[in-house]
Amino acid sequence: MQAKDSSLEWAIIGGGIHGTYLANMLLTHGYASHSDIRIIDPGTRLLQNWRKVTSSVDMQFLRSPGVHHIGADPLSLKDFAQKIAAQEKLFMSPNDRPSLKLFNAHSDDVILKNRLAELHWQGFALNIETGSGLSRIHTGSETLKARNVILATGQTDSPFWPEWAQKARIEGANIQHVLDPLFSKTTIPDSGEIVVVGGGISAVQTALSLSGGGRNIKLLSPHPMRYNNYDADPGWMGPKYLSGYSRIRSSRKRRSVIRAARNTGTITHELRHELAQSQKRKECTLFVDQTESCSVMADNLMLLRLLSGEKTGANCIVLATGYKKERPGGFLIDQLIDRYSLQISACGYPETGSDLQWQDGLFVTGALAELEVGPASRNIIGARMAANRILKSLPKQAAA
Repeated sequence: MQAKDSSLEWAIIGGGIHGTYLANMLLTHGYASHSDIRIIDPGTRLLQNWRKVTSSVDMQFLRSPGVHHIGADPLSLKDFAQKIAAQEKLFMSPNDRPSLKLFNAHSDDVILKNRLAELHWQGFALNIETGSGLSRIHTGSETLKARNVILATGQTDSPFWPEWAQKARIEGANIQHVLDPLFSKTTIPDSGEIVVVGGGISAVQTALSLSGGGRNIKLLSPHPMRYNNYDADPGWMGPKYLSGYSRIRSSRKRRSVIRAARNTGTITHELRHELAQSQKRKECTLFVDQTESCSVMADNLMLLRLLSGEKTGANCIVLATGYKKERPGGFLIDQLIDRYSLQISACGYPETGSDLQWQDGLFVTGALAELEVGPASRNIIGARMAANRILKSLPKQAAA
């Protein structure tokens, strides 16, 4: 535990994939010791939110290839897989995408072997004050001091609720969001009409995981199923596309490129096959339509009116409509921008140097870094891309 009157070298805000990976890389490359780093996160363990979300949607295989993970050696996950006896399939083509079970087991192994759990400071970063080469991170009960801060706040914590769903919830509709921190499948009825709303990978995974038994699953998608094995073309992970991207000076144009490059609302080809099989078994029915309104008819009985004019009943509605399209970090980031006049683009995201430094000693990663890193910034590979930039910028004499 860090003493209140001493200073850390690094405080990392967020204990997800990015924050955990960056801490591991700082240790691995000798830029800090265990006593020099703290990962501030409200979870009871590192990667807790990752585990909650992937469990809620019942992810089976990652979209990222097997060389993308929190270990320092790209081949460490595959080496780890060879050492364990597994009855189930561990990788999926293309590019040996690992099962979630394997990815999590490997993450546990990396955290254990590198003593990363010792770095975890459980709490919320409520406020950050910077100046004179030192930042103060206020967590409510404690204040930590650090020479460098990395904002690894991950996705926004605000699931997107369509307007009709907000109104229905107020009226008492049995409606939940799969990305809500409090979501639990145990609250879904074991039988009846279950409507899953969404057209992307989370919606399909959720619908498939709920199908079977006495449930009749209706998947309500705003568009026909679209297929792509990648969140963005692999060319965005290297110089194929990034060399041209780096020459774009306008943040507005960079934002436009990012939007066009990301394959939002798509599913992988194995999910396409699984959905087709589920439809054949009459466990899941796909409707391409959108909800206009939702009325509560009785306890656990709702009527959805669709834009097509059709109506469909539901005993429970599960939203898989993603997160709000807003900058992550919430009030913490708002405070920093206002207090220190930090540079932001028209879309509200940080404008940083190539080293991802927003101001002296304040770095960003993940979604906050995407104007600099590009369309893959939010993904697992984005953590590696951010770490490469940050570590490369550090003075050589800092390394052990």
